[in-house]
Amino acid sequence: MNGQAQALGPQDWRGNRFLQGIAPDLVERLAPLLTRAEHAVGDFILREGEASDRICLLAAGRVQVLKGDGAQLGGVEPGGYFGEMGVLSGAPRSSSVVAREPAVVWSLSVDALRQLQAGSGADLLALSAREQMGVLGERLASTSAVAADSIRERIEEFRMRVAFGNLFSNVILMLFIYISALGLLRQFAASGGSSTITTSALLLLMTLGAAWIARASGFTAATFGLSLRRWQWVLADSLAWTALFCVAITLAKAALLQWAPGYAHLGLIQPWVSPDGLAATLLAYALYALLTPMQEFIARGMLQGSLHKMLTGRFAPLRAILVANAIFSLSHQHLGLGYALAVFAPGLFWGWLYHRQRSLLGVSLSHVLIGLWGTGALDLASVVRG
Repeated sequence: MNGQAQALGPQDWRGNRFLQGIAPDLVERLAPLLTRAEHAVGDFILREGEASDRICLLAAGRVQVLKGDGAQLGGVEPGGYFGEMGVLSGAPRSSSVVAREPAVVWSLSVDALRQLQAGSGADLLALSAREQMGVLGERLASTSAVAADSIRERIEEFRMRVAFGNLFSNVILMLFIYISALGLLRQFAASGGSSTITTSALLLLMTLGAAWIARASGFTAATFGLSLRRWQWVLADSLAWTALFCVAITLAKAALLQWAPGYAHLGLIQPWVSPDGLAATLLAYALYALLTPMQEFIARGMLQGSLHKMLTGRFAPLRAILVANAIFSLSHQHLGLGYALAVFAPGLFWGWLYHRQRSLLGVSLSHVLIGLWGTGALDLASVVRG
């Protein structure tokens, strides 16, 4: 990779820096020996490890020089050249070159260099040695700075993954304790007692523990979705998507009542009411609205956010949503397998919404509204029970 050079037109290779100092008549003899190629963004022009069979003159576009591990070694501007070091040494390519913009490259093969020398007696590599020495010095200085930046970025990335890995592990341990404690509530509920208050207290304790873990991590509150940035758009966006989701589940229940005889006895709009009376019903709804943001803080802010930082690859966000939502569903096992599976679908929706907005404000509002509509007005729990 070399420094700045004069800007060239797509067909102009004669002003390339590699040919500076070469006699004009010798430059003209290169014309029939060059081959032209166009490369789209992301195309590999040279690959690390392949044979060093040509020198490349860049006429248009910009390219990036990379090592096999993805480290950036620098770039080449129009009018620059690359690939000559491998030709000089005869060794395989020590790095790859990728187009960062649509690029036009003129290539001078090793066979063409030999043909030129046989016909003219001139060694083009030797004649351009002075220019190459100057460029080599520029490359060393540029590569050192770029490599140092790349190393710092990789160290920071590794540090972040370790930090979020520790964060994720601590939350998983807390969830294990929480789910285990919920298992004990089944016996309590079977004996005729109400587990609502105990469940709420456990969730509150887990939320406080998760908040302590988040604060001890040193990351900002916004890292966990605790942000009011763009809150007006977040609320409007959440209300719009939530309305569509509520329409979808209402239509789904209507279709079920119409086509499944086993559910014909259920009503479409069938508000849930506690058998313990109106006061217990209002308490249950109030607790649901109060505890839902705590669930979202743990499921989305802590679990999904940590997984998103830890995972790599094109589908990392999707995998983070799926895994976090699977854990979220497991936390409902104390209500029965059917209920745990039933919350998986809206959980995917809320995971996507959180990934879209990066805020717990919108996803918490959506969770409350969908929950009140689905389990309250539609009483979908009765569908799960059959």
